[in-house]
This record gives sequence, C-alpha cells and structure tokens, in this order.
Amino acid sequence: MKQLSKIMLAAVASVALAAPAFAWDFSASGSSSATFNVTSTTAYSGANAVSSGGFASDGGALTLKSGHTDGDTSASLSYALDWDGNMDETWTLSGSKKVGKWTASGDLSYNVDTIGCYASSTVDNGTSSAASSCGTTGGSQTAKDTSAITVTDGTMTIKLGDASHLSGQNVSSGSSASGALTFDDADDEASVGAYVGGFHGVSLGYKINDAMTATVAYQADSGYGDMLGNMEGYDSESAHYGTSTTGSGIGFTGDFGIATVGLTVASASTADSGGPATTALTTTTSVSTTGLGVKIDLGDIKPFISYGSYDMKGSVSEDGKSGSGQELGFTYALGSDTVVFYYGSISEIETSSGTAAEALNKTGMEIGYNTTVGPASLSLGYGSKTKAQTDATTVDGYSMTDIDVTMGFSF
Repeated sequence: MKQLSKIMLAAVASVALAAPAFAWDFSASGSSSATFNVTSTTAYSGANAVSSGGFASDGGALTLKSGHTDGDTSASLSYALDWDGNMDETWTLSGSKKVGKWTASGDLSYNVDTIGCYASSTVDNGTSSAASSCGTTGGSQTAKDTSAITVTDGTMTIKLGDASHLSGQNVSSGSSASGALTFDDADDEASVGAYVGGFHGVSLGYKINDAMTATVAYQADSGYGDMLGNMEGYDSESAHYGTSTTGSGIGFTGDFGIATVGLTVASASTADSGGPATTALTTTTSVSTTGLGVKIDLGDIKPFISYGSYDMKGSVSEDGKSGSGQELGFTYALGSDTVVFYYGSISEIETSSGTAAEALNKTGMEIGYNTTVGPASLSLGYGSKTKAQTDATTVDGYSMTDIDVTMGFSF
C-alpha cells in the first residue's frame, strides 16, 4: 500500500509539473447595450414624416475562448453564441507556427445555426401556428469553410486562398447615430473606398521600409458574381456554358510625417465560354474600382478623408452601375472622451441597355460624443441623410434625422 501511495504521489507530481507546458488559458466574455433612439423619416417629397424609435436593448455575443502557446507555436479556440435573425453557434480555431524566419498562420470556422421548431401554440422561434412544423432551411452552414494560409518573414507576406487581399482604404469614423453612407444600399452596403471584399486569390505584400507597404493581388475562380469580392456580373453569364472571373489590383499604405495615406486600384472581368459554335455566346462584365484614404495626426485632432469610385458594365446587355463618393471629418480627443464629426456624399448611376439613368445623389452627416460612465461606455449621436433623384418620385426628397443614445458594457 505504501508503494502504491508513492506511485500515485509521483504520478500526481508529474502531471502538476507537466500541466503548465500543455495548459490552455481560458476566458469567457459577453456584452450588452441599451439605447434610446428618435428617428424621423420622410420617404419622398410630399410624404408625411414618420417617427420611430424609443428604448431598446441588445445582448451581444457570448464567447468562450481558450489559447495555448508552446514556443513558436500558438493556437486559439473560441465558441460564440449570437443572434442575428437565428441562433448562431460558431466554432473558430486559429493558429500560427514559426520555422526559421517564416511564420505561417491560418484559421477554420464553422457555424452551427439552430433552426427553430414549433408545435401547436408552443413557440420557440418567434412564430406561432396551429400546425406542428420544424424548419428545414435557415442560416446553417451548408459547405466547408473557406480560408486562407498566410506566411510571412516580417518583410514579405503571402496570402493564398479566401481572404481580404486588398484594402478598401476607408479611414472614416462615425457616431452611434445613423448618418454614414454606403455604396449600393440595397445590396452590398459597401463603405466608401475601393469596392473590394474577400475573394479567392493570392496576394503578395512587401514592407518597403518601416513606413511603407505595397501589395499586389490576383483573383481567378470559376464564378461570375463575386468580382474582387463585391461586384457582380451584368450579362447573365451563369446562364450560358461556363464562366470564369479574373482580377488584379495593387495597394499601398505609407506614413508621411503627420499623414498616413492608403491607395488601392483594382479591376476584374468575367469570361463566358460561348458554348457550341452554333450558339456563339460571348458575354463579359468588366469592373474597376479605386479607393483612397488619408488620416492626419495633429495631436488631439485627427482629420480623415475617404474616397472611392467603381464602374461595372456588361459587354452585351450594356447594363451596369457606377458610382463615386467621398467622406471627410475628424475626431477630437477631450481627455479620455472623443468628439467625432462626419460628412459624406455619394453619387450612383444605373445604366440599362447603354442608357444611363439620372444619378442618385446621397448626403449624410453625423456628430457624436463618446465617453464612459465608470466601466460602461456612453455614446451620444445625431445623424441625418438625404437623397435626390428627380426621375424617381419614390426616392427624390428622401430625408432622415436620427438621435441616438447608447450605453454599452462588456464583461
């Protein structure tokens, strides 16, 4: 018995000594917010102003995290619950490993959404019905996760796969109110800047010096509705006999004294195989975009300027869309508090069969004040938007004002 006790004691001591080397740090976090909002909206010239808003609250994501580092190898695992129209359950694992001067990193994420069911008057998904039913569709992940592998030696960075290879260069700041503008409100709601997003491709970033970095990117895939990660085809390419997308772009960021400048220029196009010789279908959509961001550091006051433009057009249908926009403003530090001012304008033109419609012109403005109340954040904001397009009577004369007070707490 004494011998057995010694063996067990030695085993416990061995585990205790080995545990730190294999330990995973653990944490849990969450957030919540409460708001008071007053909004007034006039849908078009001559329409009555409609008021909305009031008090509301929102529970943020509940996240469990665990991380582990062993020399030049690290990994982080998280599990998050969040509601965005259905219950998201997302597992994410990311990691990196260094060999010699090179470090490789990647991540993997799967979303296990919950599709609600109900029977008779029992409700668990916000819907009531006399019939018994379980949903068969929803936000559940339906395919393997897409990801990218990144390798870097500190000077050169290579990304291969599905990633945000190019920056849109938007550097604007806003308040908690609704006044900021976006390209393509009905679809992408892209920030003013280069009209780019995540896409399958490869990019090479090179650190020219401590102040400047340049990036080149190339896209090639078999789709047609995701050029440079955001822009779509206009010639019904998918209805024919096979399509492909190719694109390329360059990006640059640099610090020049008190100014930080970022520039992205990119273009892409689709190609249709044309099918059999008797069909002779050859369609393509060409797109291009530019984004510029400038931030100036004047101490407590930090002005910013964001600019973007894009153009999309089908070769056969001659349908398309183009737009340009700019945003300017500043943040002003008052001790630990911050004041922000934002103004933006966007002009977008739809083209049908080569004929351009009148431009839709939008303006937006925000003023905000951010402070803290003990451990809680407090944001006060005022925002407004207008739209003008005289040949669209259901849009022309649109105006909106928004007053927002938001308190948030992370724990």
